Amino acid sequence: MRAGPLATVGGVVLLALLVAGCETGTSASDGEDGGSADQHGGEAPRHEPDQQVDRNVVEDDVLVIVDDGSQVHGRCADREVVVTADDAEVVLDGPCGVVRATGRGSSVEVGSAEKIVLVGVDNTVSYTSGEPEVINRGRDTIVDQGGAAAA
Repeated sequence: MRAGPLATVGGVVLLALLVAGCETGTSASDGEDGGSADQHGGEAPRHEPDQQVDRNVVEDDVLVIVDDGSQVHGRCADREVVVTADDAEVVLDGPCGVVRATGRGSSVEVGSAEKIVLVGVDNTVSYTSGEPEVINRGRDTIVDQGGAAAA
């Protein structure tokens, strides 16, 4: 997991990620050090918001998983969790705030959650303890109690 330069949270992050989803890849000139890459030379410049969200983002109050195929295991620490990646495997120990799964084919396991929202396809969200509010608008998505995350 890397800390990213994104400074917004909540629905604004989700909106930014959905807009950024229009881009299908990253160029070889993207900064690998987590900083913003300058776009100059013979390459056509990309929009700045796209550069800021093409890697996973960890902040004090939000964790955003955008990299397809990510394997994340850590502590949730009461963060909001947004999984827009496809085929991600996410295990977060402890309590989470709102957990959103909007990608495809991801597995998300949390210790507990205040609310679980599914709008993606073929996602599974599991929680170890508690009674989260569940909003399941996804297709072929499952929310169940269990999983490997520690409460």
